[in-house]
Amino acid sequence: MNSPAKDMTESAALRLAALAAAVTGTLLFGINLLGFVSPMRAAEIDGYRDFAGGETLPFEVAVERLETLSGTAEGREALVAEATRVFHEGIAHVDPDDVAAKGFEHYGMRVPVTENWVLFLLSYLKPDTYRDYEFCHYRRALERGTGRCGQQSLALVSWLSAQGIETGFVALEGHAIVTARVEESRWYLLDPDYGAVIPFGLAEAEKNPESVLPHYWSPAARENRIDRLYATPNEVKYGGPEVRYARACPIETAAYVFKWAVPLVLLLPMPVMAGRRKIKGTG
Repeated sequence: MNSPAKDMTESAALRLAALAAAVTGTLLFGINLLGFVSPMRAAEIDGYRDFAGGETLPFEVAVERLETLSGTAEGREALVAEATRVFHEGIAHVDPDDVAAKGFEHYGMRVPVTENWVLFLLSYLKPDTYRDYEFCHYRRALERGTGRCGQQSLALVSWLSAQGIETGFVALEGHAIVTARVEESRWYLLDPDYGAVIPFGLAEAEKNPESVLPHYWSPAARENRIDRLYATPNEVKYGGPEVRYARACPIETAAYVFKWAVPLVLLLPMPVMAGRRKIKGTG
């Protein structure tokens, strides 16, 4: 049998642990609430003109265009073409000099703590993946509004997969694009970074790289000789966003559950302890 002094010590330790958990839970809960009034998108992103020449759409406009598109009876050729334009215009490829000057935090590339404190902490624990993070879910990518070719392609794959369209990632030499099935045996190549829609598959592009150039409307594609990237055999991974990030995509989904679940669990011991004291006091 425990002595009264030992019981009191254990009880005090439990109360202290419950108090610490409650303080932590309250802090995390407050951080989550701040997220409702702290947008990820930097103020200058709306209307930002990137290297390809387009101006970045506001988040609400991009989402509205996608919602309208998913509700139409357009054929898949028209649907994938318009979706490519939306993700090209909805996510700015910020100039590396701008990022260097203002930092990953300014453009939300390190996920802000008010958006998701789990992903924010992971940016310090595993910086190679999370310091310059690419969202797996297209809405979050559009909400932030910044990212390079990998993020734009990831977001496009996320949306097309949600529409039931077969997709795949194509890793060119230092560049990421998307392939999508528009008919039973017909695939398109989609380059949301440049806003290009190429009405044939990768095998044809590799055989005749210059054939892709007429489908790139941006002068930057010709200046950068984008066709040369198609000249060698390239890697294709078919599937949704998880084929690019097998671990990060499930972790992202879980992080948006845990950001609310963890503070609620941490807040639970305090009312339990209070209830126990009340029961003891009336016993």
